[in-house]
Amino acid sequence: MQVKITLLATLAILCMMTVILAGCAGQDSGIPPTPTPPVPGDVYMFDQTNDGETYDVPVDAEIQLKLPENPTTGYSWQLSVTPGLIILNESYQPDDPTGKLIGSGGTHLWIMRAVQPGMQNISGVYSRPWESASGNQTGFTLNLLVNNSAVTSGISPRFTVYTEEDNGRTVQEGLNQQFDIRLAENPTTGYSWNLTLSDGLSLIRDEYISASGPEQRPGAGGIRSFSLKAEEQGEQDVHGEYRRPWVPAGTITYVNLEGGFYGIAGDDGKEYLPLNLDQQYHIDGLRVSFEYEPVKQQSRCGVHPYTSPLSRKPICTT
Repeated sequence: MQVKITLLATLAILCMMTVILAGCAGQDSGIPPTPTPPVPGDVYMFDQTNDGETYDVPVDAEIQLKLPENPTTGYSWQLSVTPGLIILNESYQPDDPTGKLIGSGGTHLWIMRAVQPGMQNISGVYSRPWESASGNQTGFTLNLLVNNSAVTSGISPRFTVYTEEDNGRTVQEGLNQQFDIRLAENPTTGYSWNLTLSDGLSLIRDEYISASGPEQRPGAGGIRSFSLKAEEQGEQDVHGEYRRPWVPAGTITYVNLEGGFYGIAGDDGKEYLPLNLDQQYHIDGLRVSFEYEPVKQQSRCGVHPYTSPLSRKPICTT
């Protein structure tokens, strides 16, 4: 059997569930005070006066950024954000809504959501898109330290958000408390995250958070958000694989027979015996996805049934 194998990107977080969690007092980080939200619901508003500054914001906060812009001059803002921020929408608001005052300019508004914890960055350049960068264009930067405790509304309990940075960690979560796992995902490639949970965990919500701004480039991807809850105490496991669902997947298995060899125990219940398996895949228990083409040879089923070295079931040789 000839196979083409791809290593699976995996996520493994071991959650130690307890009834009571101990609190930790925060230390002064030297970061400027968080601006007071002007409206309920964790909305944080910034403008050109915040250029170069750093602020604390919670996960899931709505961020509004306003910068002056005058498209009649050919100049416009070219904005970029780190993956932990999603641009939900953007619009241009003219200073003269009647349109009678030619060249009056206006304001560019971006509405974003802080979807992952950690230091996130907003950077922009005010330029004419068809001109090469000269180094003297007007720029804007804003750093946001997204806290790892989120509040979905003013009365909702806090919950923790985990990302790819937490892969392999052992963490603690409260019994019957929600926690989120948020991972970068790009469905346009055909790949998606597939999560497997132990019996003591339940999936509350599975959401794909995509950027929907009018200038969002095709195929940019987004964030896959899994909301989970611990329903039983003890050690619980979360295992995730980033793969194409229609491509077979399985586990490399070492068979200590006739000098030993490696096969693949497929998730579909089938057993695959690849020819000339590359040395890098000679790892017992390794998770892989694979494409295969059966080797076409005359069956000797009528001569003698042999036993599969993986399952010990009678099979026909080829």
